Amino acid sequence: MTVHLSPTNASPFISYIVKTGAGWFGVDLFFVLSGYLITGLLLDSAGRPGYYRNFVARRTLRIFPLYFACLILACVVDFGPWPIRWKDFSGFGGWWYPAFLGNIPVFLQNRWPSGGMTPLWSLQIEEQFYLTFPFLVATLPRKTLTRLLLASIVAAPLLRTGMLFLMPANITGTYVLMPCRMDALAMGGLIAIAWRDFPEYLRGRWIAFATAASAVLVLCICWEFTPSPWGSAMRTVGFSATDAAFAGILVMVATQRQRFLLWLCRLRPLVWIGTISYGLYLLHSPVTELVRRASPALHIPSGGVNESLLSLAASLAAAWTSWKFFESPILRLRDRLTARG
Repeated sequence: MTVHLSPTNASPFISYIVKTGAGWFGVDLFFVLSGYLITGLLLDSAGRPGYYRNFVARRTLRIFPLYFACLILACVVDFGPWPIRWKDFSGFGGWWYPAFLGNIPVFLQNRWPSGGMTPLWSLQIEEQFYLTFPFLVATLPRKTLTRLLLASIVAAPLLRTGMLFLMPANITGTYVLMPCRMDALAMGGLIAIAWRDFPEYLRGRWIAFATAASAVLVLCICWEFTPSPWGSAMRTVGFSATDAAFAGILVMVATQRQRFLLWLCRLRPLVWIGTISYGLYLLHSPVTELVRRASPALHIPSGGVNESLLSLAASLAAAWTSWKFFESPILRLRDRLTARG
């Protein structure tokens, strides 16, 4: 979200974080958490009646409604308001988005879509993961699944490195393609397996050392090169080091029950932000664009701190409204539809 809130008169530190795009780290944390939660859910429900049906139904009711609502909103904001400029929509591959394949034209064209659609790429990676991984959990022995996840952790940075040398001008592919980001999902999945089969491995002191080492490596890359996800060092080993650091923090929170981390995660503001985070992530971009268009009428200087604060407040309000009146009722329906599974 910090990428889209870029006040021109902010402090040097905030301007540096915004201009370098360091807010992308949050997406990697999301991937690690998703790999952990989804793998755990699948492991615990594998073999039960309605295993795949219930999983797809629950994920569809959670992801699809707000995803498509934001897709429609983005079309209106970016290509409207009316009539919609369908030629422009088609020009950057907009028709891929309803099929959750929008990350492919982003890679092929090596450019981002219009602002409102920019955040959707991570949901497309998630949905591609959801449609394939349940079959692997249901059909593969646990040891084979573990080896596959380990192989994914190794293969992803090798793939990113190969793409860096074969197509150096294309900087989006290593960021938005699911095979290039599968190491984060796989790390979360391995934690879920280890927690169920080898919990003693997750209680060792080596977890803290490995987490610290990964974090130091990320900091060194940021210091020596850039915290942006477009630098060569970050696109190769940096992504994996970031994911490893987040995976280590997840282990310390979920299994080692570190007091400080537990206290931090239970802070009410953070819990509230976590509750509305899906809507905040998807809605902040079109809401920010609407605020920018309204700024002249509100006599707010364009690109300033006041505009950014208004965008933040409007995004939080939109996300809370979405959670309260749109997402929550659908989630209650989801629980009823899959209760028998």
